[in-house]
Amino acid sequence: MKLIITEKNTTARRISTILSDGKARPLSSSRNPVYAFRMDGEEVHCLGLKGHILKVDFPPQYQQWQEVEPRELIRADIVKVPTSKTLVRTVQSEARKADEVIIATDFDREGELIGVDAINIIREVRPDIKVKRARFSALTPSEIKRVFANLEEPYYNLASAGEARQDIDLIWGASLTRFISLASTRLGKNFLSVGRVQSPTLALIVDRERERKEFVPTPFWTLKIDCRKDGETFQALHARERFPTLEEAEEAHSRLEEKAVVREVKATERSVKPPIPFNTTGLLTAAASLGFPAAKAMNIAENLYMNGYISYPRVDNTVYPPSLDLRGILRELSKSSALRELAEELLARKKLVP
Repeated sequence: MKLIITEKNTTARRISTILSDGKARPLSSSRNPVYAFRMDGEEVHCLGLKGHILKVDFPPQYQQWQEVEPRELIRADIVKVPTSKTLVRTVQSEARKADEVIIATDFDREGELIGVDAINIIREVRPDIKVKRARFSALTPSEIKRVFANLEEPYYNLASAGEARQDIDLIWGASLTRFISLASTRLGKNFLSVGRVQSPTLALIVDRERERKEFVPTPFWTLKIDCRKDGETFQALHARERFPTLEEAEEAHSRLEEKAVVREVKATERSVKPPIPFNTTGLLTAAASLGFPAAKAMNIAENLYMNGYISYPRVDNTVYPPSLDLRGILRELSKSSALRELAEELLARKKLVP
């Protein structure tokens, strides 16, 4: 039997559906079931995790805040503990029945770490089991079938980078949180939290709020006119965009005549390059301009990814991998009435250049 490990239940369901041509079945009615199907004549089980299956922490002797100097945490041992003992038991139980494990977590640093953590848990009960890695950028049928036909090795160095990030977050977050909380006698539920990301972000918010409160608005006036030509209306602006006083604006207004005269026409041509692919920051910035909060935008992007409409959204780069099936994604998008015309126009091209 082969055991496939994914990062989430939704991914496990999607991959199982694709690889089984819709014949996969859940082995239980739980919210996180194992999906079973046959592939190339062999039994396959697919299990989705709930993100990180292990988390980092300090040993018990470092847990009492008032008995341990915060600076001691910097060089303290770090241990890994399960985020869900039930899920660990399920993974190990499935691994005992398997001949091969395929890690199919997300294609990024955190996904690689989650996969390697799962491997380490499995090797506690099956030390010599064969392990392979399936790396995909989109959950389209062609992409999933391609990567499962071309399995790779786990990238342990990338997982180590993710583990280093975890350790740094724990060491500095815990030591500074304890130091600030003890120094201010803010303990228990009222402790003061410090973090690698949250503290600089909070500083940016505070600085911006101070700028907002200290801002003194300066009044100004603008002059616009509505024009009509051959039955069409359009708006014209004064060459001077802003007037600092009402008197100056009124004086300019008083010089207006009933009819406007076009004295000069300037025409220029310019080419606009297609926008580059989104990375996570670019996606969230564009979504914010449309009024979407970051959490909602990421949730929508994750759902689109899970259903094969976009490539993996949590990326730092703006380059599509060569393996990405752009035509497959466009075919999925063409099923939407709102996007059909644009998608079909792109599909008609001989070459797609993202």
